[in-house]
Amino acid sequence: LDQLGAALSAGSGNIGGGTIRRGDEGLVVRSLGLYRTLDDIGRVVVTARNGSPVLVSDVARVEEGARPRSGIIAYDEQDSVVQGIVQMTKGQNASAVVANLKQAMADLSARLPEGVRLVPYYDRTELVRHTVHTVTENLAVGAALVVGILLVFLRDWRAAAIVACVIPLSLLAAFLLMNLRGVSANLISLGSVDFGIIVDSAVVLVEALMVKLALAKRDAPLQAATLGSRIHVLRATVRSMAGPILFSKAIIILAFLPIFTFQRVEGKIFSPMAYTLSFALAGAIVLTLTLVPTLLSYAVRAGDLSERHSAWMQRMRQAYRRLLLVARPRRNLVIGLAVAALLLAGVGATRLGSEFLPKLDEGNLWLTITLPPSTALDKTKEVERTVRGILRSYPEVGHIVSHVGRPDDGTDPKGPNNMEIMADLKAKPTWRFDSKEALVADMARKIRAMPGVPTNFSQVIEDNVEEALSGVKGEIAVKIAGPDLDILEDKAEQVARILGGIVGSTDVAAIRVGGAAELAVTLDRERLARYGLNVGDVNRTVQVAMGGTVVGTFYDGGRSFDVTLRFDQPFREAVDDLAEVPVALPGSTATIPLGELARIEVRQGAARIARESGERIVAVKANLLGRDQGTFVAEAQAKVASQVRLPAGYTITWGGQFENQRRAVDRLKVIVPLSVLGIFVLLFWAFRSVPKALLVLAMIPFTLVGGIGGLAVAGLHLSISAAVGFIAVAGISVQNGVIMVERFLEGIRLGVPVGEAVLEGAVERLRPILMTALMAGLGLLPAALSHGIGSETQRPFAVVIVGGIVSATFFTLLLLPLLFPMVSAESTPGGRHS
Repeated sequence: LDQLGAALSAGSGNIGGGTIRRGDEGLVVRSLGLYRTLDDIGRVVVTARNGSPVLVSDVARVEEGARPRSGIIAYDEQDSVVQGIVQMTKGQNASAVVANLKQAMADLSARLPEGVRLVPYYDRTELVRHTVHTVTENLAVGAALVVGILLVFLRDWRAAAIVACVIPLSLLAAFLLMNLRGVSANLISLGSVDFGIIVDSAVVLVEALMVKLALAKRDAPLQAATLGSRIHVLRATVRSMAGPILFSKAIIILAFLPIFTFQRVEGKIFSPMAYTLSFALAGAIVLTLTLVPTLLSYAVRAGDLSERHSAWMQRMRQAYRRLLLVARPRRNLVIGLAVAALLLAGVGATRLGSEFLPKLDEGNLWLTITLPPSTALDKTKEVERTVRGILRSYPEVGHIVSHVGRPDDGTDPKGPNNMEIMADLKAKPTWRFDSKEALVADMARKIRAMPGVPTNFSQVIEDNVEEALSGVKGEIAVKIAGPDLDILEDKAEQVARILGGIVGSTDVAAIRVGGAAELAVTLDRERLARYGLNVGDVNRTVQVAMGGTVVGTFYDGGRSFDVTLRFDQPFREAVDDLAEVPVALPGSTATIPLGELARIEVRQGAARIARESGERIVAVKANLLGRDQGTFVAEAQAKVASQVRLPAGYTITWGGQFENQRRAVDRLKVIVPLSVLGIFVLLFWAFRSVPKALLVLAMIPFTLVGGIGGLAVAGLHLSISAAVGFIAVAGISVQNGVIMVERFLEGIRLGVPVGEAVLEGAVERLRPILMTALMAGLGLLPAALSHGIGSETQRPFAVVIVGGIVSATFFTLLLLPLLFPMVSAESTPGGRHS
């Protein structure tokens, strides 16, 4: 074998020989000796005996062969196809890359041989298209609801149109600033846009103008009828409202500060949302103070824009006035009930589950099945064919693509015992199952009926994210680190049994370390020394004989092929054949069988040895069905800690998406108090009073009542998306509190007694507060109720804002008028405040 390999390596090649001069020419010398045909390989001289050459063809058969298969791809009913996967480089535009890719595929398809075609089976832009449709629909319905609220409350189509024009222009400003900042638009950032929050400053300005025009018309009818008087009222209104508008929007943007500080995964997900909303609010502020007054100046020239009498609004104000008068003498009772509601919300929060983000329904399934490590590729293919048949029996399933083993280029470390199956799902209206979880549970039940076939259901993107986060295909990953593989495997099995017994767990399995059957050749060094051999000589013989080795290259036009030397197939099929492999003795033509030099045995070896931070690890993975990550991990950690005893030098770490949640929550615990402190500073700067600033801040916790209630009714868990919603609604709550307190202070500055100023100010601010609250809530109501593809990640955010605004508005309207007299700066005997 050594002679044959050396001869084949030296039997082909081209080489340069410098240059040689011929007259005025310089000729390049080249020696050309590449293999041109298979016969050239067969005619290579290995050695000579008694003057006669021994050729390769005398001792070997030269033929075209196939590289041993390392993987098989199946598509629907076809058992073997060729697959290509295109990956995008980091930082590129997915839509543009896919569009260019499709054009390249069209050009390539035109040059393919007859009967060969390219069939795309997974295109991530389809998911993008579905989610964009969902977001667009929610935004359109939200905008329509906001415009409807404007018409109902303002009762003037011109005023409503002026406010409504802020919506598209503020979005345009946001997109321009996002482009300059390099922030991409995504599902969460666009889905979180609340047109009600964006236009509320314009609403406050227009509503204040309409009220002041009505007052001017009442106090001086003749003077108010002149154009100059109306323009003067407009200027005075803009000047008086500019400060509060800037102030209120600064508070909302400051409330987003915690989101800007997110890092890693949560930062990539939520930072674009904070930028998008902040840019849209900035655009809305500029438009409110420039474009809106300009348009209002034309509106007041065209006719009367003063507030019109509304019977239903007047009845609502009277009912609100009576509510405050009834509540005043029962202030302590009302405060007690409010605190009780807040405590009840806190108790409810502990009953809600927790997770990093709700699962995004990608419209597909990604099933991973790992058979015992020693399973041959053909056997894995048989199992895959059966599993594929089970999945194809479901009418909910469209196309199916399955991967067995790994690609020929070795870019995936999976073994022949591994299979991965992607099943594209049809539209949900055609399903027989109520949910995707029910469909997966039924599929898993049928597949697990096959003995020794474990399952791991996921989705295409979700599977990639999970593996990138923890290196394990599963939502929850438990890693045990230590030096001894046997101990690691034993402890991993203990952990797997514990996780499998916890409600909500599915696809629980310990990643096997051992179990790979191997044919071990243990060399006897004394015998090697006796025959003058070394380990390297024998190892090369084993490699060439059984595995084959590349000894040259054969070129066919523009293609190149490996020239591989190995034993013929009949000598590589049985374990006993290995003992008969001849090993050449040095310095002679004699050989000795490998079995005389080594002990050959079949044994169990390690299939894989994983390391992290320099330590050996064994992982246990688990998925969840019908259970949140937070409570599951808490229960699992407690049970593992009490039931699994680790020797010295061994550690357990927990990984998965909940790591991102804990990291984000830890950061929020630090940043949110700082953000609240910043809001307090702004409030103190505005009111020049610590009690008044604290009073407005005290309204923030009451957003929890509606937010927690909304999550409970919607059946959602506490997540980072919900936490971001609480942050956003806190800013809105503070803004409404500022609007009301500013009106109280304005009445006091005019000399009105505190009690009367509070009562009349609260009644007067009822309409703008209700308008801003309804617009902010209804602007995200479609997202809160949506169940389309891509809505899962928006819903917690939207539900929290809708529910939080309801409770925040109710308690702001009820508690602020009752509590404000308690923090008033001056009082007189008898209980009246000046």
